Amino acid sequence: MRLPKIVFSLAGFLLVALSPPLLAEPPSQPEVKKVTPGKFIRLRQDDDGQPVALQTATARYVPASGEGNLVVDLIGVVHVGEKSYYQKLNKQFEQYDVLLYELVAQQGARPPKGGGKLDNPIAILQQVMKIGLGLDSQMEHIDYSKKNFVHADLSPDQMLKAIKDRGEDGITLFLSLAADLMRTQNLRELEKQKNPNKKELELDIAGLLNDPEAQIKIKKLFAQQLVEQASPEGGLGRTVATILVTDRNEAALKVFQKELANGKKKIAIFYGAAHMPDFEKRLRDDFGLKRQSEQWLTAWDLTRQKSDVEMMLDLIKLLSK
Repeated sequence: MRLPKIVFSLAGFLLVALSPPLLAEPPSQPEVKKVTPGKFIRLRQDDDGQPVALQTATARYVPASGEGNLVVDLIGVVHVGEKSYYQKLNKQFEQYDVLLYELVAQQGARPPKGGGKLDNPIAILQQVMKIGLGLDSQMEHIDYSKKNFVHADLSPDQMLKAIKDRGEDGITLFLSLAADLMRTQNLRELEKQKNPNKKELELDIAGLLNDPEAQIKIKKLFAQQLVEQASPEGGLGRTVATILVTDRNEAALKVFQKELANGKKKIAIFYGAAHMPDFEKRLRDDFGLKRQSEQWLTAWDLTRQKSDVEMMLDLIKLLSK
């Protein structure tokens, strides 16, 4: 049995775009690299070209005019990763006057410490993926209780209102999603014609059942897909991108404007990596900021997998929630 590329597209979008509840050790220090505008997620490879780490970026923006002392960091993340990844992020968050975070919930909501109960299907799916990939959950390790954390997202009702305000209903959404899927399929067919020797991303489950390195191989496949899905649309089409990225980014930047008006000078926006290209464009076009620098953190170590005992303990923890 093989899983086609679209399965990885759907799962990958959950890891980089959706709010977490809807949703060898890595290097000890962040890697500071030459600026590559627009990138917020990448694969780090060894000398033989083999992927060894999935990394996400914090990109820093300053006034393009050179005037003023405003600093804005876009912190792109994946919602499951190494525990050490989230520990480093928690330490990084201490430097900001205010940190705007995503959470599709009522205004001002804060996720409970430890992640809370699994009370929706997306949260359960992300937990299952976390265990299967041998990783940890953002919701379990990020400390949202800090005073500088500010909720900057839509509530479910506000998301629904934004959809209705565009004149959408169940029928138009269905037709738009169907058109997006057809467009994606057509593009894939064209790509096959241009590159007939290119292998499709798929997973042979039967072949992995007795493979001691199965978890690493699965992580590498998912990591490759996440990098491919790094555009704002996440490869799933304009309709999904508008609902899950564009609408929510607009809401976050309204909170950003309020914090600017309140005199905050060092601000971070902490969201899934799929949101970041759109945020970057808005910071540049609407606020006159330019990308000054970036640093990369390892989210997934693609050379290490958890033992069977560790995975069993994770499963027991999940079932006890």
